[in-house]
Amino acid sequence: MQFILILSGLLLAPLPALAGEQTGAEVVARVNGVPIYRKELDESLAIRFNKRKKLGMRTGKMRPEVEYAIQMQVLDQLIDSAVLTQAVMATDGLPDVEEKVDQKILSLAATFGGEKEYGEFLKTKNTSLERKREYYRRSYLAQAYFDKLGLTKPDIPEEEIRRLYEEQKRGFKIPEKVKFSQVYLEIPGDATAKQREEIAGYAREAQRLLSEGQGFDEVVRRLSEKYQGVRISGGDRGYVAKGTLPVKVEEVAFSIPPGKVSDPVESEFGFHVLTVSEKKPATYTPYEKVRDFLLKYLQNERVQANVAEHTRQLRAKAKIEILLEKPAEKGTGDVAGG
Repeated sequence: MQFILILSGLLLAPLPALAGEQTGAEVVARVNGVPIYRKELDESLAIRFNKRKKLGMRTGKMRPEVEYAIQMQVLDQLIDSAVLTQAVMATDGLPDVEEKVDQKILSLAATFGGEKEYGEFLKTKNTSLERKREYYRRSYLAQAYFDKLGLTKPDIPEEEIRRLYEEQKRGFKIPEKVKFSQVYLEIPGDATAKQREEIAGYAREAQRLLSEGQGFDEVVRRLSEKYQGVRISGGDRGYVAKGTLPVKVEEVAFSIPPGKVSDPVESEFGFHVLTVSEKKPATYTPYEKVRDFLLKYLQNERVQANVAEHTRQLRAKAKIEILLEKPAEKGTGDVAGG
C-alpha cells in the first residue's frame, strides 16, 4: 500500500530546512515552537480555491467571518500535518533512508538525461531538487513510522469484505448483452421523403437476402455495388451491452429470438437490419474477482481512521499556538494543548 498517498497532507508541512524562524514573516500558528507562516497558509488556500474553480464552484469575495472560518479549517489541516511531520522526523526507524532517496532521485533524473537536467525541469514547476528529495525522505520515513506503530496493515475479517460486496452489489452489475450482426444503410441528413423511402426499400431487400441465407458481408457487398449512392456497411458487431444502442435498435436487438432476421429498423441515423446470434442475461461480477479491490478499500478506510486517531493523540500532547487574527479581534492569540 502506498501509504504516502493517504498521508499526502503530511507533505504540506514546512520543510525542516525552512522551519526556523524567518525574520519579518507573519506567523499564523506555532506547533511545539515551530512556526507555520502566513505564506504557507495562503499557498494551501490557493490550492483549495483552485480546486473549487475547476469544479465550477463559486470563489468570489466572502464575508470576513466566512473567510476566517475557511482559513481556520485549512490552518487546522496544516497543524495536523505539522504534528505528524514532527513525530515522523523525530524517529530513526529507517537507517537507509538516504540511500533510498538517492536511488529514487537517480531513477527520476535518468528520464530527464541527468540530475542537472532534472533540477532545471523542477525549477519550471516552482520547486527544487532539494524539496523533491525532502518529499521522498518524508515518504519513506512516514511509511516506516506508521509500519512500526502497526497502523498501516489492518486485518479485515472476511465477513466484513463479503458484507461490503453485498451492500455495493449494484455497482458490480454486468448488464444484459447481445451478440448481433447488422446491415446498416445511412440516411443522409438532407434526404428527401422520396430518398428515405428508396433507402427503406433497400433495407427490405437486405432483409430478404439475409432471410435467404446470404451472409452479412456478402449482402453489404451486393447492395453497395447496386446502390452506389448510399453508404452501406455492416457485419458482426460482437457483444453489446444494454443501454448503448439507439433506442429503437436496442428494443429489437433485445427482443427478437436468436437466429431471426429483423424487419428494417429506422433510427435517427438510418435503417438497420439485424440478427442476434447469442444473448447473455444480466449478472454480477463474482465476489472472487473484486475481493482484493474491496479489501484494499476497507484497509485504506481503516488506515485513515487509525491515522486520524493517532494525530488526535499527538495534538493532545503538543503545544499549539493559534496566532491567526480574527476579523473583529485583532492582536489576540489562543494557546491550546499541553
